[in-house]
Amino acid sequence: MKLSGLLRINAILYVISGIAFGLYSPLVLAFFGIMETEGSAVIYWYAVSFARMFGAALFGFGFFIWAAGESITSPLVSTEVKRKTGLAMILGNLIALVVALTQQVSIWGTPAGWIMSAIFLALLGGYARILIKRSWD
Repeated sequence: MKLSGLLRINAILYVISGIAFGLYSPLVLAFFGIMETEGSAVIYWYAVSFARMFGAALFGFGFFIWAAGESITSPLVSTEVKRKTGLAMILGNLIALVVALTQQVSIWGTPAGWIMSAIFLALLGGYARILIKRSWD
């Protein structure tokens, strides 16, 4: 797979996740085991509002990554820019993976947490493979 294709897949995952967190926050939070009955209703709704903001950020980043994926195929873009884009995506997905695994082990303990961790691991692996094989174009 090439960098532009993986960026496109990453963008689609972020946009779909952004829509889910933005529009269906209580349902998504329930998948992660955050239920209103376990704590204060006020804290629950703070979590829902934060999840909606997170969804908006994911949605925006998804479209930004989509635009980068479209631009990266241009022959005018240097190999160095493509390499740095790949490195940035590796770093972002590595941090997301560490945070997701930490939360999964310490707080969530749900199948949704493992799915999220697996997605970040797969993206991280894809970008690392592209970087190692230098398959930018």
